[in-house]
Amino acid sequence: MNKVYFDYVDSYDKLNNKILDLIFKDIDDKELIVVKPNILRPSKPESGVVTHYKFVDWVLKYLKKEFSGKIVVGESSGFSTNKAFEVSKIKDVCLKNDVEFLNFEKDEHELYNIEGYKIALPKTVLESDLIVNLPKLKTHVLMKYTGGVKNLYGCVPGGLKPKLHGAFPKEEEFARLLIELYKIIAKDREIISIMDGIVGMEGNGPSNGRVKKANIVIASDNPVALDKFASYYIGYKPEEILTNNLIDIKYKLYHLDREIDLKDVRRVKFKKPDTIFLNKVLPSFIVRLIFKFFTLKPEIDKRRCVKCGICEKICPVKAIKDLKVDKKKCISCYCCHELCKYNAIKLKRGIF
Repeated sequence: MNKVYFDYVDSYDKLNNKILDLIFKDIDDKELIVVKPNILRPSKPESGVVTHYKFVDWVLKYLKKEFSGKIVVGESSGFSTNKAFEVSKIKDVCLKNDVEFLNFEKDEHELYNIEGYKIALPKTVLESDLIVNLPKLKTHVLMKYTGGVKNLYGCVPGGLKPKLHGAFPKEEEFARLLIELYKIIAKDREIISIMDGIVGMEGNGPSNGRVKKANIVIASDNPVALDKFASYYIGYKPEEILTNNLIDIKYKLYHLDREIDLKDVRRVKFKKPDTIFLNKVLPSFIVRLIFKFFTLKPEIDKRRCVKCGICEKICPVKAIKDLKVDKKKCISCYCCHELCKYNAIKLKRGIF
């Protein structure tokens, strides 16, 4: 049975190695470890959008001490991966620890057929013995929650991710894609997930919600098990998160080395995304029928917009032009909302 460990930590300056000692065992026989933080876009550490650089530093210091092989920190952001690497301060951490940073878009790739779609994955990920997955605890406008499984989506090269949102625009379709992607990445290698939940994000995450103190670090050798507990911790029923349901995972929960029941956990309630409304008030089959007529759609706030053009570039169906959203073409994948660092994309409900 999978194990999930957690520790209550209220500051990045109070991180200690107790939970790392529990989750990392026998790693010295590995040859290549890939560390995968969440660097969604060029965002500062205090934004709650990216894995905090002090959290990454904590893990890298431990690995450097306990592991004699090669360590690579890798990511592919929604856009400007190299700039995101710098702005998040994770570049500084890699340089300090003498660890290579790899932009997955620049790596060699192998193609896989996933859900009928050809998807490129970095060879470095596929050649690794262990992936150390460092997700950020956040809500998500499409998937309700983003954590261990969703963070592995960052292995897909940046330009391909919006296209996949276009191919799999609905929550159920995208959940299946994420799970199939996880199965491929997990084959022939271990994945250890350690979640940065000290500061998270609630509301319209993963990038335009509100910063929220959650005061927790969660670790597991299975990202689905981690997600089941983490989503429960922030106020969801775990079955509400579709990726939790597609693999049958049971786990034992430990507050560090002491086994604990869920009912004894101090939960933190996160504000849910505005997009959860329809699923709450209507049966799922009715939601699917009216999805294209009555749902949240993006709208550009011209007061905040700086005309950087990112939303136009990343829209998978080219529904944005000249600061206007063609709501008939829009598939509500929310890529524009997710990647706008100026919070200039608002989600508005109505019949279109």
